[in-house]
Amino acid sequence: MTTTTPTPVTRQVTTLDSLPRPKISVAAWARLFAAPEASRRQLAELGDRFVLDVPLMPTMFWTSSPDDVRAVFGDKTRALSFGTALRRLAPHELIFGERIMSWWASEDHTAVRRKVAPAFMGKALRGYEPVMEDVARQMMRDLPTDRPIRFHAHARTLAREVIMSVVFGVTDGERRSRLAHHMTELDRLVGSRGLAVRYAASMAMRGRWLPFPALDRVLSGLDEVTYEEMAVRRASSDDLDRRDCLAVFLELARADDQGLMDDEMIAGFQRLLLVAGNDTTAATLSWVIERLARHPVVLQRLQQTLADGDDTYLDAVITETLRLRPTVPFTVRAVNHDVVLDDVFLPRGSMVFLYINGIHRRADLYDAPDEFRPERFVGVTPDPSHWLPFGGGINRCLGGQMAMFEARVLLRTILREFTPVAEATADEDQVASTIMLLPERRATVTLRRRTAPAAG
Repeated sequence: MTTTTPTPVTRQVTTLDSLPRPKISVAAWARLFAAPEASRRQLAELGDRFVLDVPLMPTMFWTSSPDDVRAVFGDKTRALSFGTALRRLAPHELIFGERIMSWWASEDHTAVRRKVAPAFMGKALRGYEPVMEDVARQMMRDLPTDRPIRFHAHARTLAREVIMSVVFGVTDGERRSRLAHHMTELDRLVGSRGLAVRYAASMAMRGRWLPFPALDRVLSGLDEVTYEEMAVRRASSDDLDRRDCLAVFLELARADDQGLMDDEMIAGFQRLLLVAGNDTTAATLSWVIERLARHPVVLQRLQQTLADGDDTYLDAVITETLRLRPTVPFTVRAVNHDVVLDDVFLPRGSMVFLYINGIHRRADLYDAPDEFRPERFVGVTPDPSHWLPFGGGINRCLGGQMAMFEARVLLRTILREFTPVAEATADEDQVASTIMLLPERRATVTLRRRTAPAAG
């Protein structure tokens, strides 16, 4: 369960050449996104470890072994890089900027994480809760009832409003309008053919991205709102009671004597929270509603526990949903120099994929792994090498705790007022939207208003 730099000492080491491969790696790679659940079942036939060789891509070592997970997350050799992998495989540098990407791979990574951690924990989260509840209540007024809806569309609206209120904290009408416009444009561009073409080109150019001026303008607009908001708050003496991420970042910056939290870094984190938080929150809410609609016994117990003022079962429902329906299928590391991961030799330039979809369905880790059983997590903290919807190790998603808290608050507020009913008996399969895994029919349910909503 370790990573080591190769030495002349002899020991049994597995090479990538000796591991199984699908008959056609390109087809297997495409199926991972086109049909995630069918792909998981097919790849399970290759065992815990397999290799994909796809033209123009690094050699890809895939594993669903918990021992390998622990070795990756506990890597002390700095051979495995999350930031390098993102630069190679995802449009993160285009969206988050060079500063954030360099931070992911820098010596300052851990120090900055420690500095910003208070924005995503305890006291700060409790401060965000009233705003989250208010946003959810306002949105519920416009939720259609007694007819089928695609809940994911409404979840995206809810997630966006929460981000504007809790992450940016923008209250000025004109700035909030501009922020909403830029967020809409960002959604459009991220799902556009222009980005898809650049993504394909980046594969051929080994991670280098073609310019995207339209995206640059939108991102500059988002940063402009952040800089304006920071300037207004610094010029005002009425900012002490603000409860949003930007307020926490500004407070951290005032106490920063190392120069790590300057305005550019704060703007980068705001952008990071916007992009990562919006899609992930919407997907999580949609999957929970989809699961509950098809498990009325679970839903009934949940609504009763919420009426009793107990969030324990709700937390278990969210945790179990993210096990069965993680919002991303894998997390990845680039291999910066030759290393032995557990007992596998990984050459420089290859990549390690921790197959979340596979790990979460292991029968030796979870009893009846294909069944939706929130009870398995009641009063139980998930093992970080068995449950990893937010990744793990030093690169675990910064906002993971905040994402769980946000899902708890929003779902609690919604389920006290509405009961979701499925429109079809069959479960909704996972489908990929870029890298995000969404319900196939975008969580198509009918919401029925409860005649006696549970009191908080």
